[in-house]
Amino acid sequence: MTQLQGSAPERDSGSEPQRVFFALWPDELVAAALHACARRIHAQTGGRLMRRDSLHLTLAFLGDQPPERVEALRELAATLRGEAFELRLVRAGAWQRGRIVWGGPEATPPPLAALADGLAAALRGEGFAVEARPFAAHVTLVRNGHQPPPREIDLPVSWQVGDFALMRSHLGAEGARYECIGRWPLSGADQDCSGR
Repeated sequence: MTQLQGSAPERDSGSEPQRVFFALWPDELVAAALHACARRIHAQTGGRLMRRDSLHLTLAFLGDQPPERVEALRELAATLRGEAFELRLVRAGAWQRGRIVWGGPEATPPPLAALADGLAAALRGEGFAVEARPFAAHVTLVRNGHQPPPREIDLPVSWQVGDFALMRSHLGAEGARYECIGRWPLSGADQDCSGR
């Protein structure tokens, strides 16, 4: 359920809270490259390899929100402006004693930092709770790793980022399943290369 700019947003008929977050979501080619990278790192770290269809970069996690607040998030996202950029994932690391093994850039591209900061400020302005810690650009590749990952990614992943998305998470026995409920382009994006 992909929401493209300019089309009417899909309305949610239920009244149950929805677990939502803003993210950069890769197209099929980038997802395949990320998954290949994750498999190579997983061979070294062990743990649980993330599914290809779950790989993403979180911009802001909002948790459970009532449907009317989800609609407010769509409206807020439509007002944001940002520039398309290249994200090169070249290094790996781990947090929480190896529980989260990630891939990330050497330095956060300025357009990504501006997008994340602008989004956080807009969310706070509308009364949404946002993490206070600084934004750290990363894609979780493995969970519950047993060994430390390599410092550098042997085949860096290049990701041409042309949009950002609002995602809904459905939790189940096999882990989270994600559904795109809104997508907004960044200026300067090559629509033919966006994979959408």
